[in-house]
Amino acid sequence: MRYLLRDQNKFFFKIKKSPHVFLFLDYDGTLTSIVSAPEKAKLPLAVKNSIKRLKASPGFTVAVISGRSLRDIKSMVGIKGLIYAGNHGLEIEGLGRRISMPAGSSAGPGIKKIKTSLDKTLSCIKGVRVEDKGRTLSVHFRLVRPGKRRLVKNIFRRIVRPYVLSKKIKLSSGKMVLEVRPAVEWDKGKAVVALLAQSKKALPVYIGDDRTDIDAFRALKGRGISIFVGRPKRAVGADYYLKSPRDVAALLHKFTLLSLTKV
Repeated sequence: MRYLLRDQNKFFFKIKKSPHVFLFLDYDGTLTSIVSAPEKAKLPLAVKNSIKRLKASPGFTVAVISGRSLRDIKSMVGIKGLIYAGNHGLEIEGLGRRISMPAGSSAGPGIKKIKTSLDKTLSCIKGVRVEDKGRTLSVHFRLVRPGKRRLVKNIFRRIVRPYVLSKKIKLSSGKMVLEVRPAVEWDKGKAVVALLAQSKKALPVYIGDDRTDIDAFRALKGRGISIFVGRPKRAVGADYYLKSPRDVAALLHKFTLLSLTKV
């Protein structure tokens, strides 16, 4: 995997050659830095302005795809006219497109029961936050003391185990977060493929920083360009990497300059 900002010529040659670029952007850890609490991850004004310019360019389509709920990610980004995919692609909205979700893509009352049990059992551990996102549920433990984090994970696994065994839910994890999802074959990769179905001539470029973004990297292998944000400690299957959201901001600015010529 190559550091993109030191290997720009080949990358931008592909971008310039493509008549249209479909840009997929993760939010937390990609457009914004990872912070102590999700609500503090504010979109920098310069990044927001770059996205607005790209949205207005006929040579670009922009989608923000996040583990946050659709309502939350739309509120955090605050730009009309984008494609938004929340809950790792289980909720998609934008440009009049309707994406058919697989049957059972809502975990239903199981999520509520799990949240009630987690709220009750984890309430004694300072720093835990249990977030009901409608179709999914997240347990944030970044603010938990390091010595208590294993306890949080053990309690979480014990409570969700019966639901996993009965195949009502499936689990995933990210940066200091444990997640409960519906037991369906759907992820960010499948969401990206579904969105691209109506843009077959576009060059997809996906930028993300977490485990859940690896599904999208795999889906675009040989078809588009994938960019990991951070210093990968293991193979993630991306074509390039950027060191930080600051690098992402710089890349988006370069895209805006290029968009002036993509008409």
